[in-house]
Amino acid sequence: MSPTHLTAELLSAEELPGYGERFSWYDAFQTRGGANWLVTQAEGEFVVGRVSDDPSCVLGERRRWPSPLPEGQYGCVSPLPDEGLAVCGNGAVTVYAPDGRVRWTREFAAWPLGAGASPSCVADPAGERLLVTVPGPGGGVGEYPGDLCVALDLSDGRPVANAQLPSASAGYSFKQSLTLPSQLFLDALQGDTFYSFSVMAHGGELGVKRVGLPTGMIAGVSLAGAFLQTDVGGEWLGRYEPRRPDVLVEAEEVLPDDLRFVGYRTGFLDTDRVLVAVAEEEESEENCHLTLDGYTLQPLAELDYPGTACFDPIALGDGTWLTVEGDVVRRWRVSGTA
Repeated sequence: MSPTHLTAELLSAEELPGYGERFSWYDAFQTRGGANWLVTQAEGEFVVGRVSDDPSCVLGERRRWPSPLPEGQYGCVSPLPDEGLAVCGNGAVTVYAPDGRVRWTREFAAWPLGAGASPSCVADPAGERLLVTVPGPGGGVGEYPGDLCVALDLSDGRPVANAQLPSASAGYSFKQSLTLPSQLFLDALQGDTFYSFSVMAHGGELGVKRVGLPTGMIAGVSLAGAFLQTDVGGEWLGRYEPRRPDVLVEAEEVLPDDLRFVGYRTGFLDTDRVLVAVAEEEESEENCHLTLDGYTLQPLAELDYPGTACFDPIALGDGTWLTVEGDVVRRWRVSGTA
């Protein structure tokens, strides 16, 4: 590791009630429609905040919708291009208009209780269809070919297309590039088996293709066609981009002894740098944050904080990043940069 140390400069901080509890969920941070979003659930409402383009504040706006889910049950939430909201639970997806009215609800078969499955949803790049992960025929029991990715018309919820997934009763998470919304991914975590897919959704067509390595998942912010994949065990980090050779670094080759890549939101700080947390164990409080070269993934510097940090920093792609402590979200940049 490079001995260089850089100071993290605090730019802003905001409280987002309930966010600390939701932070470990797949949809707590997401990229949709060229913006980054934070999602929380408190007092029977979903609160969806768009990360501000102005680094002097954390959120540029907050939107609120009533939750259609029973108290204590989490569902995947995704902001929509028309400023509406999609909420996907186990057995139904509900789409809200911007004013909070229910536009439509579509029911589907539920995964068996205790299966460990969790759905995800996202608007397709054209903003015309909602992509949702659902159980396939048979509901995940017996001779079961796998779950489905289904495209629903965003205007009325009618099914338009579907694609077969090899995963079964998995935890799903859609990921979208910050600068190229047409670049869409789907992670599927099925026990000790992991899948990452590239999702092709154009016109009436819907298809999925495996990408990366089988023990990894697509990480945080993707930029300019490049995306990152992290090993679930923290042993490696990969960078992928069309028309460039793949880059993969082993933790033991670029980090000091016994350190590994940790957290789930490793992402591009900007096109030239990656932000990553490293520690001896996942979710350890004894961790540190590094910047890596955005092309070679070699360590550049360690970040020193004047106050609190967190185990899983969120790179935002614009040179700033977030840390979360309880319900307080803080925004940072490297001291001395504009």
